Amino acid sequence: MSSSTHIAVIGAGIVGCSCALWLQKKGFAVTLIDPEAPGSGTSSGNACTIAEYGCIPVNNPDIFRRLPSLIFSRESPLTLDLAYVLSHPGWMIDFLANCREHKVARITRLLGKLLAKTYEGLDPLLEMADARDLLTQQGFMHVYVDQREFDAVKRSNQARREQGSNFIELDQGDIQDLEPNLKFPFKRGLLFDSISHVLNPLTLCQRYVECFKRNQGQLLPHRALEVIHGDGSVQIQLDNGENIEAERVVIAAGAFSKSIKGIPMSLLKLDTERGYHVQYNNMQHLLKRPVSWHHAGFYATPTDQAMRIAGTVEIAGKQKPANPRIIEYLTRKAQQMLELPQQPDQEWLGYRPTCPDALPVIGYSTSSEFILYAFGHHHLGLTLSGITGKLIAELANGEEPSHNITPFSPRRFF
Repeated sequence: MSSSTHIAVIGAGIVGCSCALWLQKKGFAVTLIDPEAPGSGTSSGNACTIAEYGCIPVNNPDIFRRLPSLIFSRESPLTLDLAYVLSHPGWMIDFLANCREHKVARITRLLGKLLAKTYEGLDPLLEMADARDLLTQQGFMHVYVDQREFDAVKRSNQARREQGSNFIELDQGDIQDLEPNLKFPFKRGLLFDSISHVLNPLTLCQRYVECFKRNQGQLLPHRALEVIHGDGSVQIQLDNGENIEAERVVIAAGAFSKSIKGIPMSLLKLDTERGYHVQYNNMQHLLKRPVSWHHAGFYATPTDQAMRIAGTVEIAGKQKPANPRIIEYLTRKAQQMLELPQQPDQEWLGYRPTCPDALPVIGYSTSSEFILYAFGHHHLGLTLSGITGKLIAELANGEEPSHNITPFSPRRFF
């Protein structure tokens, strides 16, 4: 394609912003479309960690045995809205099908190979956007209450190592030396000492967009309602009545991607994992690095302004209000872990775009040469945003992708 080719990107979260910058690097004219401020949605509330180790999916063979306790226990990081699940049985059935051991092994291998490309996609964007100061490399720690809990995930952690994640095993003394402010006497842990985390994911998106605008990118603060196919191009109908014409469109609207009309997505098994955080202002000094309480299903991350307690999984769609039980759970667990105030300063709900096989969707639409997909990154949107943007830009430019994207193609659902 010529350098004057116009590509529209729908969605200004971290994945959409990364796609927009990579497309500009390839010489395309780019319009970024989102009714909300860039990065202010789900991208703003994550656990902030560049999770190169994150090849183990939520899917797990053990989930069949643990499902009753996960659903009904007050101490569970998983919540299912049974009415929602029963009204969307296909996604849950496919999720459980992907919990079989051979399926999990395949997902782990595929994610591991893609995660190995993390900085190949991320580093050029940090340089472009002058945003390297927003990353700090202090490592990352998983902690476990006792030896039994640690032993239960040995196979998963060995799989991480096989996919290139290096870590050091820790005992209680090591954990106390590294993070003396942890109240709970965690007996075992893992230290991934090469891991970085983002000090403020919202600011990262804002830096990307500032760079995008400096490079003559156009940001439209409107909702994309429909993609209309033309002769050799597409038109994007906006909620203000305008139509934007482009030669290609990238759908990077996360969990809201399926709400855009004219996109052939009825067979794509995209749904929503609701994630939460609570935040305590000016308490970031309590930890040197992100710490994940594995069994409790959350991260404690020191950001530039606060201590963020982020995680949990709720399957309940996008329409229901925030679940106070989950906020209470995170608050209670955070206070068991660290010396924190009784009430957090912020409560937040976000919507992770998730497919039942825990793999993102990256590639051309199954029915249109004008539409590219870049969504479904579940817990890895921040981590995989850069490499996703690079792969999308290579596809749009007619290049052979620098990583095999066949396993992430929307065709896998057919």
